[in-house]
Amino acid sequence: MKQKDKLILKLINQYCKGRDVKVIDIGARDKVFREKLPKNAVYTSLDVDKKFKPDIVGDISKKLHIKSRTYDFLICSEVLEHIVYPRETIKELKRILKDDGMMIITLPNEYNLNLRLQFLFGVQKGCEAPFREKFWMNHIHRPRVIDAINFFKDYFKLKQVLYSWDSDKGGLSFIIDPIVRTIFMPVSKNLFTTSVIMIGTKKDEI
Repeated sequence: MKQKDKLILKLINQYCKGRDVKVIDIGARDKVFREKLPKNAVYTSLDVDKKFKPDIVGDISKKLHIKSRTYDFLICSEVLEHIVYPRETIKELKRILKDDGMMIITLPNEYNLNLRLQFLFGVQKGCEAPFREKFWMNHIHRPRVIDAINFFKDYFKLKQVLYSWDSDKGGLSFIIDPIVRTIFMPVSKNLFTTSVIMIGTKKDEI
């Protein structure tokens, strides 16, 4: 499991102690959280792609067939950068979140050192390949750390921010990643953060 996902689980455990909660995982894909949430959490997965067999098939760029104020916790991890109009999507996600609910959003830091080096040497990942017809496959938006935080604060009262580094370097990750997280991340989160993890509560519509 990626550090990003471990930090999400840490936040859920921290904020849902002592009460039963309904959790929805937006863009759930492989449903990495289903078996790892605390026992008092009821998990629902949502994805646009039927092949992942989500509990709910839905496109978050459109209105969801879910009642307003249904969920106590909403996880939206590495999804909004794929959406053409993420601000409209945020409004829909807020609608299905309870008034006292918690929102966890993660966004990639597109200016981390790993991606800067890839750009320098012309390395291209699948999510960055141009001329894809399915927009949700691509990273349409490329936020910095500060951009991700400011975007979140436009719609939510920010409670906590965590930073993760997952290098995806295969067998070398277990050597590289702890060094980056321990030594380099405290020096520069702009260079040594791959995902910004934010949690907060609803704020009034803007």
